[in-house]
Amino acid sequence: MEEDRLVEIPRSDWEEWRDLYKRDWPRHEIGFNVVQNYIDWSKHDRKIKDLVLYSLNGSWRENGTFVIIDRNYLHAYTLDESLDTLRRALELVDWDYYYIVMCEHEALLFDTFEKLNVCVGIARPHIMYFLPKEEALKFNVTIPAGLRLGSLEPRHAKIITDLWPHRETGSEFVIERLVRWNPSMGLFDEQGNLLGWCLCMQTGLMASLGVIEQRKGYGKLVVMAFAKKLAEMGRNLYATILVENEPSKALFAGLGFKPTKDINWIRNRERKFVEWSIEPYLALVGAS
Repeated sequence: MEEDRLVEIPRSDWEEWRDLYKRDWPRHEIGFNVVQNYIDWSKHDRKIKDLVLYSLNGSWRENGTFVIIDRNYLHAYTLDESLDTLRRALELVDWDYYYIVMCEHEALLFDTFEKLNVCVGIARPHIMYFLPKEEALKFNVTIPAGLRLGSLEPRHAKIITDLWPHRETGSEFVIERLVRWNPSMGLFDEQGNLLGWCLCMQTGLMASLGVIEQRKGYGKLVVMAFAKKLAEMGRNLYATILVENEPSKALFAGLGFKPTKDINWIRNRERKFVEWSIEPYLALVGAS
């Protein structure tokens, strides 16, 4: 029996690979969104630096298992109900490097870390919220006088990064790339100053919601407008919210989003000197 190995999925197969996740729709929509994201991004740049898309032994057609490494983000998914192929794939990742993982199967990942002597840097439990596109299309978005809604521009990336509590090494690049290549929503005053924003992650999640001033209703306005925009593109709406973030949970629930599953955003500790490191993030959030 040959040893397991991670095999890169050829670009010519990505559309066939993506369509695996159409089964039991929208159960595997996140997997679909991730692959579609990189299909779209490949049209902007055919050779994206620090990006590899792997299957286990080239068996993606059989199990839908993938591990995508995009700079310091790691996306993993499987259609294998036993999770065996996902476990074996994760054990082949070079965990000397630091990755951010949105993990639905935290027990599996923690077991992998224990087996490979990988230390957890931080784990932040979230709840995933879902809204069908049909509901978002019903939103009546009323814009107050003197304000306007529109897509973000690359110049806004630094403003968003500076105010983002989860920023770390390389965050401005990550945010600017999302602004350039994915849908986004910004709220602006008459002078064009940014008042609120929301981004779309590689997973299709609405993310990085932020406002310049609290308690003015800017966050709700941005979420409604962005949800409707994504729904008009044919997308269902997803967001992950920190378990302890009661205001955001109330905001999304008030708009009809329903909690669907627990998700953990996990960061491992790198084991050597690398470009992307968890240490600045730990210093920022005061974790130990």
